[in-house]
Amino acid sequence: MNFFYGISNDLFRSEIQVPLFQNRNFKKTNLKLFKSYPKNKKWILQEISSKNKINDHFYILKDEDVLSDEIFFLADEKIFNEFDDKKLKNFNNFTDTHPAFRANFKICLNQGGFSSFQSEYPYSMTTKKGTILSSISSIANPHADQNYVLIKNIFEEPIEENFNAYLVNYKTKSIEEQFEIRTNYTNCIEINNKLIKPEIFLTTDKYLGIPMYVSVKNSFLSFEHTHPPHSYILSQNKFVKISNLKREINEIIS
Repeated sequence: MNFFYGISNDLFRSEIQVPLFQNRNFKKTNLKLFKSYPKNKKWILQEISSKNKINDHFYILKDEDVLSDEIFFLADEKIFNEFDDKKLKNFNNFTDTHPAFRANFKICLNQGGFSSFQSEYPYSMTTKKGTILSSISSIANPHADQNYVLIKNIFEEPIEENFNAYLVNYKTKSIEEQFEIRTNYTNCIEINNKLIKPEIFLTTDKYLGIPMYVSVKNSFLSFEHTHPPHSYILSQNKFVKISNLKREINEIIS
């Protein structure tokens, strides 16, 4: 199962298009789109209005339909009887596809351009804690006017807990910057262009998440997520190399 998400803040607004068909099968489903968000240590469940359903093939959410603490998912009406407000569950197997079942996540500058990519947050990630490891220089643009990283965390429990994100210099074994972000939220961090170097890594100290990079130039933007760090290494022992790198970086922030 996959969850979907967006962002809304002073800089960006977003649009999400959730398909009602699988990537290898155009037959539509009778599943409906729901949203959930944490409030007072409980998950709140709401059905998305049918006005957001387009031609029986897509739900389209935009602007005020999308907030940074909300998650979206497909389920049938039995969810109202089965929903657990203390813990997210695996609500469907419809989105268990290969290639991955994704929604289109489009972000827009409040005064400027837009960009989009295909996004999803796997249910399996919501049940785990851990640390992000992301290479800043692989996607961020040092020649842009501004660079941001959006970090989406979804955790199975309806907690709103602060945790830390760091920009770590692997060469000097030092923390260049530290940020406070929170769980079950789409966080937004601005990156100093001077820190976009191969030796700088983004990491977190407690929770997983999906880092997405936004570069803004002349009111236009580029928007892309990172891949797992082992995907950048071709050697057979790439998982060992990444495990060792994570261990060294965790020692720097601890």
